[in-house]
Amino acid sequence: MRRRLFQAVTLATVSMIGVAASSPVLSADAYENLYDAGPGPLAPQNVFEGWYLGGTLGGATVNYDFSPATGDVHTSGILGGVVGGWSFQSGPFVIGIEGDVLAADISGSRNFNAGLNKVSPSIDTMADLRLRAGYTITPRVLLFGTFGGAWANAELPVTGPGGGVRERDFFGWSYGAGAEVSLNPNWAARFDYQFTDFESETVGYPAGQTTYDPDANTFRGSLIYRF
Repeated sequence: MRRRLFQAVTLATVSMIGVAASSPVLSADAYENLYDAGPGPLAPQNVFEGWYLGGTLGGATVNYDFSPATGDVHTSGILGGVVGGWSFQSGPFVIGIEGDVLAADISGSRNFNAGLNKVSPSIDTMADLRLRAGYTITPRVLLFGTFGGAWANAELPVTGPGGGVRERDFFGWSYGAGAEVSLNPNWAARFDYQFTDFESETVGYPAGQTTYDPDANTFRGSLIYRF
């Protein structure tokens, strides 16, 4: 899983470096002048408009309601990958759509059945597709909210009597908020938080059925290139 995470982050970083190498970068003074230049293709109202692609990296916690045992299974870890999308801007208002493809290493464990068994769920891949809407509080700073669908792939091993190894896909709804800062006409940095409510899945083991109901919290920083 860590290898897959490293590959995803490396791919995103290499892609961004290649784009940057082929694109002119304005100085801070030149970019500042954009906001005094009047109407034009780089006027302030267009700073957050267009197609974009970036690399993202952060942390996550996933808590599983776990039955028939009582209590939750708490897991945590890191994730990273690629974020991209498209935005339309009208004055201070920004709307658009974006998606993520992430590799992850989010794991943990819990003993149950008087310590005879242990469950160790882990998520290694996540993705989502969301609507995004925001408002620019200054020409360079965008506050936004997101809402959409999400997916995660999880391994669900149970050790001990009647256990086994299972794998399931979880689907759910995700919503969150964040802030994005335009650094120059092409580059931006952002931080965002997302909460995802996945639907429960019932999994069969030799000893019987077990139900998992996960909720995820993710915190990420991203470096964005706008085309």
